[in-house]
Amino acid sequence: MELITELQQIGLTKREAEVYLALLQRKEFTAPELAKITTITRTKIYEILQSLVHKGIITVSSRNGNKVYRSIDPKLALQNVIVNYEESLEQKLIEFEQKQKLDVELKRRAADSLQKELVSLHEESADSLEPFDYIEMLTDIRQIGERWVTIQQNTKNELLVFTKPPYTTPALEDNIEQEKEIFRKQNIIVKGLYEYGGLHQEELDSLVRSVEIYREIGEEARLIEKLPMKLVISDEALVMFALNDRISLKPNITSMYVDHPGYAAALKKMFESYWADGISVESFKHNK
Repeated sequence: MELITELQQIGLTKREAEVYLALLQRKEFTAPELAKITTITRTKIYEILQSLVHKGIITVSSRNGNKVYRSIDPKLALQNVIVNYEESLEQKLIEFEQKQKLDVELKRRAADSLQKELVSLHEESADSLEPFDYIEMLTDIRQIGERWVTIQQNTKNELLVFTKPPYTTPALEDNIEQEKEIFRKQNIIVKGLYEYGGLHQEELDSLVRSVEIYREIGEEARLIEKLPMKLVISDEALVMFALNDRISLKPNITSMYVDHPGYAAALKKMFESYWADGISVESFKHNK
């Protein structure tokens, strides 16, 4: 039984191994003789013998009109088994690759056929906007910061900003280098209106210092005692504003991002009204 198991490990079936071991024990056998000394039925023995001949480990010849089977030198037989296995494996690999190529080609054709329908469906959905598709609510502070940077970078003509306490991190001064880069790359108008009401003297000094720096890099800046909200208007098309949560007892800011030119135009009118009431840094420093 151990030899049968080992022969199975190199590629023979259990029945083939049994028949081959029987053939090794005598010079030659007929099929009926092998059926008698093995567990293989007479009807099945011919199929097993034909497989062993195909694998090159036994031979078949004729004697007195009967087919007789002989084993060959085990060294040669084992080599033939391995070679036969390699050839079978290579053939399966070729067939597998051909099947894979066919599958890819069929999928490509199916995708090409489906593309027109899906594109048409997508275009139809893009044309039919939902009522509030142009509004996005932002609550994560990092997400709000990233959206602010994106708005700055994509502004082409004009950027209008309400800035009011609490001045969130990063501090105003931390944005200077970023602002310089934006002014260098984009020839845009930037107007900033800064709220000073309720700040302590040290905070006021810091605010004035920051505003003066922003003016130096090209921003038009004014100060005002009170602003209704934090606000940015980009190119009279995009708006982002922040409102304090009046319900929650914890400090919380929710920002709304609105892609709506009509709404942006209306808020620009409000900005201009507050801008007219603002004062220059020089006037603020003179009056305080």
